[in-house]
Amino acid sequence: MRKFLALALLLTLLPSAALAAGPVAVKIAVFDPTETLKNSEPGAEAIKQLEAKLKPERDRIDRQGKDFMKMQEDFQKQAFALAPDARQDKERELRRKEFELNEAVRMFQNAANREQSSKLAEIERVLGEVVRDYCAKNGVTFLMARLPGILYYAEPSTDVTKAVTLELNKAWHQRPKK
Repeated sequence: MRKFLALALLLTLLPSAALAAGPVAVKIAVFDPTETLKNSEPGAEAIKQLEAKLKPERDRIDRQGKDFMKMQEDFQKQAFALAPDARQDKERELRRKEFELNEAVRMFQNAANREQSSKLAEIERVLGEVVRDYCAKNGVTFLMARLPGILYYAEPSTDVTKAVTLELNKAWHQRPKK
């Protein structure tokens, strides 16, 4: 709601600010940062590296999940034939395995989020520079991000996502390597 009110206030004050500054042309454009990251060379490279790094852990969790499902199916088949004490032991073991699986998934998700954040930090830094340069070169006064729930519609002719993506690719190859 705050973002909506801020956007509404900005759009309300924009015409008055333009009039106060004199006959200055205001050029508004939009771009989709998610699409830019997904379709750019650095974004594709980061996704590939992230998947390669996380694949062994993901495979381990998948195996652990399959083992748990098999254990659960075996228990359901044997449950009525087991003695009450044996059934309680199996149920306890199933709950423990389920907890371990849930904990492994949670830890994997946290690690994946940390890794993703570190991979995207450099790309977002370069993207910020690219956006500033693009706006300066093309006379864009306001560049708005097309994000779900924030920007519902923009005239397709104002969308500069492809141009920004191309500029990001160029800047990524020209950046100083660490």
